[in-house]
Amino acid sequence: MRLQLHHRLIVMTVALVVVVIVCLATYLSSRQLHTLTEALRRKAAAYGTIMADGARSAVAFSDRETARETLSALDRDPEVASVTLYGSDGSVLYRRGISEVADRRSLGSFTTSSHLAIVTEVVALEGPRGTLAIEISTSSLDDAHEEVVRVAVIAGALALLVSLLVAWAIARRLSRRLRKIAGVASAVADGDLTQRPIDDRGSDEIGTVAVAFDAMLGQLRLLIERQAEMARREQERLEAIVAERTAELDRKNAEMQLVFDHVDQGFLIVDRAGVVGSDRSAAVDRWLGATPEMSRLPDYIRGFDADAADWIDLQWEMLRDGSLPPEICLAQMPAHLTVQGRRLELAYQTLTDARGDLRVLVVLSDATARFEREQAERDERELSSLFARMLRGGAGFLAFHAEVDSYVAEISYGSAGASLGRTIHTLKGVAALEGVGTVASLCHELETALGDQDEGQIALLRRAIVQRWTMLSAKLEPLIRVQVDRIDLRVADLEALEAALERGASRRELIGLVEGLRHERVSTALERLAEDARSLAKHLGKDPVEICVEVDETLRLPCERWSPFWSAAIHAIRNAVDHGLEPAEERIDRNKAATPRLALRARRRLGFVEIEIADDGRGIDWDALARSARARGMAASTRGELVEALFSDGVSTRDEITETSGRGIGMAALRHAVVASGGAIEVTSSAAGTTFGFLWPESVVFAPSVTPLAFDALHD
Repeated sequence: MRLQLHHRLIVMTVALVVVVIVCLATYLSSRQLHTLTEALRRKAAAYGTIMADGARSAVAFSDRETARETLSALDRDPEVASVTLYGSDGSVLYRRGISEVADRRSLGSFTTSSHLAIVTEVVALEGPRGTLAIEISTSSLDDAHEEVVRVAVIAGALALLVSLLVAWAIARRLSRRLRKIAGVASAVADGDLTQRPIDDRGSDEIGTVAVAFDAMLGQLRLLIERQAEMARREQERLEAIVAERTAELDRKNAEMQLVFDHVDQGFLIVDRAGVVGSDRSAAVDRWLGATPEMSRLPDYIRGFDADAADWIDLQWEMLRDGSLPPEICLAQMPAHLTVQGRRLELAYQTLTDARGDLRVLVVLSDATARFEREQAERDERELSSLFARMLRGGAGFLAFHAEVDSYVAEISYGSAGASLGRTIHTLKGVAALEGVGTVASLCHELETALGDQDEGQIALLRRAIVQRWTMLSAKLEPLIRVQVDRIDLRVADLEALEAALERGASRRELIGLVEGLRHERVSTALERLAEDARSLAKHLGKDPVEICVEVDETLRLPCERWSPFWSAAIHAIRNAVDHGLEPAEERIDRNKAATPRLALRARRRLGFVEIEIADDGRGIDWDALARSARARGMAASTRGELVEALFSDGVSTRDEITETSGRGIGMAALRHAVVASGGAIEVTSSAAGTTFGFLWPESVVFAPSVTPLAFDALHD
């Protein structure tokens, strides 16, 4: 704890006085004691000289009586403690009191703890010599010393008290004056410039400080008054500028709001925390309703689309935390929103205000008309594609339509599993190659949702696929009803029938020939696959591709039984084009023709119906296939085990999943269709290409009771 100034003055004054008193008391008492000691010493010396002269005769004659008479005179002095006279032979001629130097024979003065002794020589006129020892008590010195100390203590105490009072008075006066100056200075430091001048009439340094402080305070008041006047003028000038700028801003805001109220887009400004600003265009209120005050964008959107709101909330949290760059967060925001049948497109743009704070401009555009137009164009395009498919072969189209109906039914009601996965993958391939892109895209999204086990999205996509195909089928229904009653008949078919009649063919042969006319030409199915292969090659950037179709034109197959195979054969086509065919540069490096070749063949041979899909590409990547199979716990050491893995669910040579390949389901669906129809598969593959051969015994392909007559045989 630090002492205040007046306390320190008192302590310093008292300490100085104490030091002075102690020094003076010590000095004066020592001087007085020295004086008294010297006086006592001189007294003892005088006694010795006088008594030695008087005791000469006693020493000369060893007369004790004379010695007593002479030395008894000292008895009247109470300070004389002892007197001893020694003869020349050392005998004691006289003694009074107890001597502390009785045994001493040396001459001189001696001091003990309580006596002052003097030993003098006594010389008789007759010649003998004696010794006189006189001891004087020093008790008077002790009494004098005690008196001096007592007087010094009393005087010191009185002096200390007086000094303390004087120091307190001086310190109190100085402290009061300084406190007055400090109080005014503190008030001025706190901003109170109304303090009166300090009333201090002293002419010492404190008075000088008070006068100087009053002068400084006056100058400070004058300076502040000048600054206040300048600030007032500057404030008036700034207020005029602010008023002018405010009026200009109000005018610009009014103009901007006028623009906002008449544009056909919605504008929202959202801060980093996701709170929607108060400035927005009138279109926002028309489409979404009024924004609650301090509402966050996810809460504002939640009333229309809860899933979109949750996704916006997640992305905005990452935007606020800075865990991802703003551009990436905004790129993952929902791009469209449906509100009461209105299709709104959302765009996001980062803004930075004057303080450097991040803002996001949300632009809403009414894309309902464009969306409906694009949807109508898409519907027309997909219906046109299906109609063209119908024109290429009515019977085949009816079988295709029935097969897709069965796929859609299984997707709608089937339980999750390998069978459902193959059905979805097959429908995706068929829809994509037949030009029904919406169904293909929905199937791809459904495959992804099944992989993610997102039950809500799975149910939503199942309904969407059913609704889309139902709508397309409803629009095709009038044409389908007409097509049911028609068959694909060519001039060559009539000629073959006429030839059979003319040569008198049996009734069974004629019935078989007519029954065959109800079936689809294999050439039509292969041409359809060839066209699908060309479309896929163009889509994958591998166009042109030389496609060769080699088929017995008279070969027809039952549509209903073979429709699953033709649908699943799409997977072999997709694998050949996507996996097998190399780019032109790679083919040239391998000493191959720059244009890849794909061959589709169908024939009857040795009691079998054989269909081949062959390419001259790079061949199957057996090593990648083995790695994928082993990763799923499958054997992959022999060629037979690898072929088995090739047609297993989930095995693929691709690491990346695309809409075309990578899931490892298509070939499993193809094998399922072949085995279900009673056929078998042969696979040959090398660096020169890959061939898939599909074989069915004729006894399985055709009804036992009907043996269609080969048209080429009839022509012969």
